[in-house]
Amino acid sequence: MESFLTRTEQLFGADTINLFKNKRIAIIGLGGVGGTCLEALARTGFQNFFLMDGDVVQESNLNRQILYTREDLGIKKVDAATKHLRLINKEIEISSAGEFLNKENADKYLSDDFDFIVDAIDDLEGKLILVGISENRRIPLISSLGMGNRYDLRQLEITTLDKTTIDPLAKKFRHLLRINNFDLKKVNVVYSKEMPLKKTPISSYMLVPSTAGLFLAYHIILSLMKGAVKND
Repeated sequence: MESFLTRTEQLFGADTINLFKNKRIAIIGLGGVGGTCLEALARTGFQNFFLMDGDVVQESNLNRQILYTREDLGIKKVDAATKHLRLINKEIEISSAGEFLNKENADKYLSDDFDFIVDAIDDLEGKLILVGISENRRIPLISSLGMGNRYDLRQLEITTLDKTTIDPLAKKFRHLLRINNFDLKKVNVVYSKEMPLKKTPISSYMLVPSTAGLFLAYHIILSLMKGAVKND
């Protein structure tokens, strides 16, 4: 009988799937970007996660956030995400914090044993904290930049922060890291080259943030596979 990973194992090989199973991934932010990244990794065979988000599921999330349904309204996103993942793979191991990342709780929750950190938050101070943790503890990090007020998923790409243009969030992020003496060339990001619409509040639909989430997952998969080859 085929398991839910049979087709994936045929593609990657059993050794790679075992590699994924033994990696621990921290995903900070479980909205349209982080949620799709999490789902993609879980369906690829990753099964050890730390999840962090202080939000609860709202009806306005349902147009784009893949992890949630109407049954989850009013529930903390970390709890709804945990329930969802365990319906996919009963062997998944999850720890979580239903809080927003800040200077006070960063050291408590983000320990040294992660193999990758996903930054799927909009808060610049939180992004700065994650870059600092990544550098100080030598944990690979991939950050998502602005995905709101955009239509065109074809404009997304994976690059480093020094090569970003157009995106207002990227501009602020670059400035913040420069004044804190971080090397922009070492910060991997997913960003959009599309000029964002000037809409308030920020608008969004599923295609752009979900594509960003898939790019985040792809970067992690590719990086870990390359690392495994180098270590052989």
